[in-house]
Amino acid sequence: MLVPTCEKPACECGVQPMVVECAGLTKVFRRPFASLDKAVCALRDVSLSVRKGQIVGLIGPNGAGKSTLLNLMAGLILPTQGRVTVCGHPARSVGARRYLGFMPEHPVFPGLYTARAVLCYHGALLGLSREGIARQVDKSIEQLQMEEFADRPASDFSQGMKQRLALAIAMMSDPQLLLLDEPSNGLDPIGIIELRDLLQQLRGRGTSVVISSHRLGELEKLTNDYIFMHRGRIVQFGDELNASQAGQLHVGVVSNGEALARSTLPAFKVLGASDKELMIAISDADEVPDVVSDLVTNGARITSVVLKRENIEDVFLRLCGEGNGQ
Repeated sequence: MLVPTCEKPACECGVQPMVVECAGLTKVFRRPFASLDKAVCALRDVSLSVRKGQIVGLIGPNGAGKSTLLNLMAGLILPTQGRVTVCGHPARSVGARRYLGFMPEHPVFPGLYTARAVLCYHGALLGLSREGIARQVDKSIEQLQMEEFADRPASDFSQGMKQRLALAIAMMSDPQLLLLDEPSNGLDPIGIIELRDLLQQLRGRGTSVVISSHRLGELEKLTNDYIFMHRGRIVQFGDELNASQAGQLHVGVVSNGEALARSTLPAFKVLGASDKELMIAISDADEVPDVVSDLVTNGARITSVVLKRENIEDVFLRLCGEGNGQ
């Protein structure tokens, strides 16, 4: 979400400090010696901020730029233009890496290493002491319920087991910012529920999470904060998703539904009308009593009233359609 930022501490100005800030990010991929017309612009002037304890869902079709944005936040690639800071440190710096954990979409591990050995290796890369590594490894194995396969070679792992190990690596430093690219790939329903519970616990401790996922129903259970991306741009922020047909009011009538729609409602509000039912666009639930009252005043004999809200999948499909029209 785009939130006001400030250079002063939160206690001096009342504005909560940002965990990650992106300003004017543009990323162009170009092969060496290739002509400019072969270049691919993966991100175009993207700016956003994420505050402490916030879970933000990145949604958008394949190729929208979600993974590129996560890679830029993680410091794995450099922007063509713009900047990224993590807890006030430039992305890719040692200071930034101290505060973040990253889980890629397709994790790869040395096949002969066990899960425990992989975690120990990454703990050493983080500069943890032997005691700190042992403590963090045991904590991660317990949190992600990896006891059964912690001492098995990674070459024997299923996709779901690899996802758990990748998440454990991302959490080794107790990060303030967790970047997750399709974390539920390969997880069974129980694993997905456990992942959701873990992320909610982390949010309660103040960890910020940016998560890209095609499991929109699962994202909806985690957060109401979404950033919709399309063709490398941010199309719409989550606090604007309720605008434009955020709900549909289905009104059942005894008869004359089409005539009632014409005589009572503005044309842009009527999503559909038949003799027995009206479908009316609603932007706020407070509108419902007035709409029903107007229909009754104009002679409607109402048999049912149902307000249906858009879920995140409905929003995704609607915004994809709007994005394709840009």
